[in-house]
Amino acid sequence: MNASREEGGAWLESSDGPRISIRGSCSLGRSGANTIVLESPKASRRHALIHLQNLGECWLIDFGSSNGTFLNKRRIHYPIRLTDGDQITIGDTVFEFRQPQEISQEYKTLLTQRTLHEIENVLCWLLVTDIRNFTPLSRSMESEGLDLLLGVWFSTCKETIEKHHGVINKYLGDGFLAYWLEAITTPDEIAGAIFAMKQLQQKGALPFRMVIHCGPVAIGGVASMGEESLMGQEVNLIFRLEKLAGSLGEPCCLSEAAHAKLGELVPARPLGEHELKGFQGKYKVFGCNGDPVNLPPL
Repeated sequence: MNASREEGGAWLESSDGPRISIRGSCSLGRSGANTIVLESPKASRRHALIHLQNLGECWLIDFGSSNGTFLNKRRIHYPIRLTDGDQITIGDTVFEFRQPQEISQEYKTLLTQRTLHEIENVLCWLLVTDIRNFTPLSRSMESEGLDLLLGVWFSTCKETIEKHHGVINKYLGDGFLAYWLEAITTPDEIAGAIFAMKQLQQKGALPFRMVIHCGPVAIGGVASMGEESLMGQEVNLIFRLEKLAGSLGEPCCLSEAAHAKLGELVPARPLGEHELKGFQGKYKVFGCNGDPVNLPPL
């Protein structure tokens, strides 16, 4: 498969195989459902993911594999950005990541401005997660134990979001941003996704919080790489709301817009009005009391 020669084009090279272009998310593992199928017995069925985000950035995520994913001969502990020439090792397979023409900042600025201007009114449901107390947790655990817990958590959350027809748009070091298009998603479906994520919270393998919002965002990215990035003020808003939820000690919060659309589907209580850095006025936020109710089966 020929690599893209356009700005920011990225691909993988190996000593015994063809170049593999990276478009969107590229999964690696023994299962035939992966983008890149690995024959190594040391590879897990769903081993790792190379995910495109932030306008041309490729990030490597391990999914809690038994034998780990190694970047430049060091086992990765959390999602990490790839750079040109990086060596990725999974079991007996070694890839070289190539992206010799990095996306320029000027191109990113122009693309962002054009995207915000062209499609600024696409309504989306947004969900942000963040692992609570991640820094002290990482210091208190053996690295391999944390690798496994974190990888399994990312993998389980990805399966849960996709089962409920959502898309993870961006992986963070200790969380992620997911979205649903409001035009094709009912409040019942969002309530079901919230319920499923709350079940993961209750299992307690990794303590995390989540915030749900609904608002207009711009969807754009590097077309030649098959990317979709979310941009705009509402994306910034949900990350501010997540920080607020952390300061309030709340595991699950709804914005005023999300609460209005979900209504009684998701029992919630008011947590007052709060100022947010970088935003004018005060914003209402609601804490999820319990599980969504009266939901139809998937």
